[in-house]
Amino acid sequence: MKTSRLAVLFASVLVDMIGFGIVLPLLPFYAESMGATPFQVTVIIASFSAMQLAAAPIWGRVSDRHGRRPLIVAGLFASSVSYLIFGLAQTLWVLLLSRLAAGAAGGTISVAQAYVADATDEEGRAHGLGLLGAASGLGILLGPMIGGFFATWGYSVPGYVAAGLCAANGVAAIMLLPESRGTEERRPEAGEASTMRGWFRAMVRFPLSLLLSVYFLCITSFTAMTAVLALYLERVFGLGASAMGIVFSIAGGATVVVRGGIVGRLVRKLGEPHTVRLGAGVLAASILAIAWLPGANWLGVVVPVWAFGTGILFPSLASLVSRATDRQSQGSILGGSQIVGGTGRVLGPIWAGLLFQHVGIRSPFHVGAVLVALGVVLALRIPSPPARHAEGRGAGRAGARPGDGAQGAGAPAEAGEGSR
Repeated sequence: MKTSRLAVLFASVLVDMIGFGIVLPLLPFYAESMGATPFQVTVIIASFSAMQLAAAPIWGRVSDRHGRRPLIVAGLFASSVSYLIFGLAQTLWVLLLSRLAAGAAGGTISVAQAYVADATDEEGRAHGLGLLGAASGLGILLGPMIGGFFATWGYSVPGYVAAGLCAANGVAAIMLLPESRGTEERRPEAGEASTMRGWFRAMVRFPLSLLLSVYFLCITSFTAMTAVLALYLERVFGLGASAMGIVFSIAGGATVVVRGGIVGRLVRKLGEPHTVRLGAGVLAASILAIAWLPGANWLGVVVPVWAFGTGILFPSLASLVSRATDRQSQGSILGGSQIVGGTGRVLGPIWAGLLFQHVGIRSPFHVGAVLVALGVVLALRIPSPPARHAEGRGAGRAGARPGDGAQGAGAPAEAGEGSR
């Protein structure tokens, strides 16, 4: 994949996630200034993930038929509009509308993943997906700093800043980002997921069903851990909000380093299946270790370790999901994986909160470690992905401009998890 194309895609995800990070920390205070109750605040926050969960497979499916570039551009401008609505909001209903619109626009993360899957070879795919995760993590790291600075002029001002950034990035994408798919690849009947029945069959067949099971177990446990971490550390070590900000900043910085510079090299050395097993094993150990930390200083060791585990695990899983289907169905299948990930991100905090309150403050970490360990056991059955040889690499150049390479420089959740 030509470096300039990857740079534009990286910037698109980075700026979109900066916008997300700008408004998210301010949202509870902005809502309360309009008279929101705590429950209404949580509903407004959850509305983003719910809409993203619904939109991701639709965006992916449409991009399979009409190309990635127009969907990525549309998503950036849709994000801009959502942040503009955020800045103009005077009532809770309008604020809720802004988050629903932002969640719908955020569904394009599966399109960005599919773009790189189109334009890379097998060897570079996990590295590229890791770079998208690094862009997402860096955006979330920088966004709150920018938002906090502009919030001194009012809660609405960061919304306008985020809107301007996304609009400018949309213009840049129009001028600089080429389409990744040729006309032939966009035939509706071409892919195995061209119909809803075909999409469902693809999602439940081996090895895709196995990969998505591992993904669900790991992402639900990871989000469960992060959901109750602040409460646990406050009760055990007396850490407050400022200390938690440092903890998550360390995690974000370590994630950017791992996804941006380590995961590609590790996959080239071990292969995706072994990298998934290593990442899941490290994540299980770090979740369990949190429950038995002898002192708060040990967070400086455990937090980078968990960042390493997730940083190599989720991009490798996304790469395997991409390689488990045909090139015409990348957007649909990667969008489907966002459904699985989104469900895990919704359920994880719920079961963690119930265990924390009714069983014991260490119980979410114990259960999470067991679930990820189960994911490791399932990951032992992941087969090595079949190589597409010359055909796959030729297809990876589809839609490239004359002179574009397909060197496999690389190509969310989580999503980003690392994603949103």
